Amino acid sequence: MDGRRSDEGSRTVQAWIYGILAGVVVLALMGIAYTVGSNSGGDEPATTQAEATTTDKADETTGGAGGGPEAELFATNCGSCHTLAAAGTSGTTGPDLDALAPDEAQVQAAIENGGAGSGAMPANIVTGTDAKDIAAYVSSSAGN
Repeated sequence: MDGRRSDEGSRTVQAWIYGILAGVVVLALMGIAYTVGSNSGGDEPATTQAEATTTDKADETTGGAGGGPEAELFATNCGSCHTLAAAGTSGTTGPDLDALAPDEAQVQAAIENGGAGSGAMPANIVTGTDAKDIAAYVSSSAGN
């Protein structure tokens, strides 16, 4: 009978150990999922206070972002760092796009790759149609 009791006891201990290990694995996976989910902004980047302020200034000075939806898209996503008179933005972290007057391919490459390689501008701040619209807007309005 003592042998039977020790088998049952060891099975109970094994069940507890497996249960605890399963719980630890589940918690670790939940932590990873939370971290990945909170770090991926998706297609809609979070609006920072600086971006909101820049957009508000653009609205005040130009009666809107100053050129339709592309100007507003630029002001919201890029205006806190870049100056572009047509969009009513005056950011100073990134290059003054009016002075630089890049062509559409240069703007598209900067958006996709993260600026000119300084590391200050992260890659893919905007993607897809938004990136193409911003590139076309900047190339057609920079310096005008």
